[in-house]
Amino acid sequence: MPRIIRSALYQKLGELPELLEFQRDFELLSGMKLSFVNELGLGDDRRRDQLPLCAAMAASEAGRAMCARSRHALLATANLGDHAACTVCDAGLNEAVIPLNISGIRAGYFMFCGSTPRHPSTHSTLKARHLLDKNGIDLKDHDLAYLLSQTPVVAAEALGAFQRIVQLAAKQIALKVTDQLVDPEVSMPPSVKKACAYIRARALVDDISLGEVARHCSVSEGHLSRMFHHSTGLTFREYLTQVRVERAKSLLTHSARSITEIAFESGFQSLSQFHRAFRKAYGVSPGEMRSQRLENP
Repeated sequence: MPRIIRSALYQKLGELPELLEFQRDFELLSGMKLSFVNELGLGDDRRRDQLPLCAAMAASEAGRAMCARSRHALLATANLGDHAACTVCDAGLNEAVIPLNISGIRAGYFMFCGSTPRHPSTHSTLKARHLLDKNGIDLKDHDLAYLLSQTPVVAAEALGAFQRIVQLAAKQIALKVTDQLVDPEVSMPPSVKKACAYIRARALVDDISLGEVARHCSVSEGHLSRMFHHSTGLTFREYLTQVRVERAKSLLTHSARSITEIAFESGFQSLSQFHRAFRKAYGVSPGEMRSQRLENP
């Protein structure tokens, strides 16, 4: 499946009522936050009321960098074995990631954290203190002890049970949408393949319309619109926007161009349009993504 469609699939899944309902239920039952993130570990900016220890880490640049490194390492571990992975971060919190696969395509990841393996002891607090010091995080001993005391304790057996519950939910969500996600490279009608190629070729230089693409493919607008959505799961406009934000993300990562230059080089007609589309696709602003990639090259 083209990466453009996979990214749009992640975005659509993040808005699926069943997925959002499962997130709420899981959080109520476990006391841990359940996020649905993309391959960069982004997309959970809507997660609210962080645990006190997580909020303390997010309050400093060093803390945010430490959390990002831990998240990226966990995602890398899950990708190596294509299965769930768990770890304990340097702040002493359990972290788990469960891939969500649809028709063999990696659509995103469930991640949950916010618990400690056991009640904090003098030894575990000192260990956390040492690791936080190594990461350049200045947190007083009594503050760390208090924050750890406010963190839910989830034993290894219970953590494994929660992990299995999330895996089952991921499978059920995948089954719900699989029938809409035939592999476009194999089963796309010729007109849709031709339309996708034309959009990718022209999206960055022209403000193309559905009518223009339909004329290029020698079909009616209505027919192309129906076939395009049935084959890709996206509307023409959604696919066009995704082509542009994918290009913008690549430029943000691999070039030193300004965000304004990137917006117009990626085919957007205004900065406000670019910022709205980019945040909707990735859960962060273009500036935030660039900063995160610079902190974690």
